[in-house]
Amino acid sequence: MMANQSFLASLNPAIKLLAHFFVMFLLMAISDPMVTFLVWVLSVLIGMILGGWRMIYLLKRLLPYIGFFVLTFWMMAAFGEGDDRIWQWGWFYMTVESMNHGLTIALRMLGFVTYGLLFTSTTDITLFIMSLIHQCKLPPKWAYGLLVGFRFIPLFKSELNQMKIAHRVRGYKQTNRWKAFMRYALPLFTQGIRKSERIAIAMEARGFTGTRDRTYYQTTKIVLKDWMYLFSLLLIVLGIVIFVG
Repeated sequence: MMANQSFLASLNPAIKLLAHFFVMFLLMAISDPMVTFLVWVLSVLIGMILGGWRMIYLLKRLLPYIGFFVLTFWMMAAFGEGDDRIWQWGWFYMTVESMNHGLTIALRMLGFVTYGLLFTSTTDITLFIMSLIHQCKLPPKWAYGLLVGFRFIPLFKSELNQMKIAHRVRGYKQTNRWKAFMRYALPLFTQGIRKSERIAIAMEARGFTGTRDRTYYQTTKIVLKDWMYLFSLLLIVLGIVIFVG
């Protein structure tokens, strides 16, 4: 997760996550494809206006999920049940009910992805962990463990690239994928254990005990604009559900 300079990036991560979770729960209860489509369009508009998204960025992130969207719609629509049949070919048949159900499920999946992307693309991981500590009362030992785990991901990626380059320079070629996986996984696993032990020793040397009674370099607070975003988003979504559905 990386934050940008948009309005959403300035919001409290815990409140922003809560708002998006509420919308996702409402999406699970919506059975109208038009309402589901409008709720998804709302997430795109929020990302473009308040999240600093560009159309190229949005297309790059959503393009891999278009295939899942088509497959989900096809599985629900072409093998569904209903009386008002509108298309048939062989053992495939599509009804109005199955088509609406397929569109609802596919758009719901796309909505989950977009609202999740709306959170991850505008949230700093450190501020998110701090908000879990201060607003959600997560124990610091669990919170800092999550933070270290997230920090290890780019380190593993860079070390994997270095290992691949080193093997390529030495002329190593492995056709067996399982053996290649083990050749890369074992060094990464051992290095991860060594780094985790070093981090644990460094934190203990600096007096980290995992208790709540400690000072913080960064703190997060809930301000008026956080509540305004939460209630505005819920009101808009509820308005779409009531007046369109």
